Amino acid sequence: MSRSFEAHGGNRLISLSAAILAVLAALGTLFAHHRSISALSSKNQAILLQSRAADTYNAYEAKEIRFNIYQALLATGLVDGGQTRKRLERAAAGEMQAAPSALAKAKALERQATDEDARSQSVLKSYEYLQVAAAAFQISIVLVSIAALVAARFFLPMVGIFGALGVVMLVMGLAQGG
Repeated sequence: MSRSFEAHGGNRLISLSAAILAVLAALGTLFAHHRSISALSSKNQAILLQSRAADTYNAYEAKEIRFNIYQALLATGLVDGGQTRKRLERAAAGEMQAAPSALAKAKALERQATDEDARSQSVLKSYEYLQVAAAAFQISIVLVSIAALVAARFFLPMVGIFGALGVVMLVMGLAQGG
């Protein structure tokens, strides 16, 4: 009778272990999918910001070129007074005045792009940890199921190892990025 009770209690332990591992595997997979989407979103944002930074750098360079063209034209003496010369001088001054703010904006966008790219890398690393955690939990489920089917307890230490690995990787993945 005590043998039957031990077997019955052991089956409950195995069933409880399988259920806990299944929930952990589902959570690991859920978090991994969320991190995957977040990593892609961050990478897309980094690409968009880098594109905007390049456009803004181009606008800055265009202002610098226009300023130099106006200055060269004025220096040639071809425009010698009157309204045209004043208009060119105002245009040159306007380009020179607007250029620093365009450069500052381009640098800010580039910093944002770099930060967003670093964030995407961190979230991707988190995703990788969470994927390993989910796989470890799934392997544990298979091992605990085999242990239950063949009534072999020698699989249980491996279940514990893979389950512990899964927990460690889950915690690392959740702590890594967000």
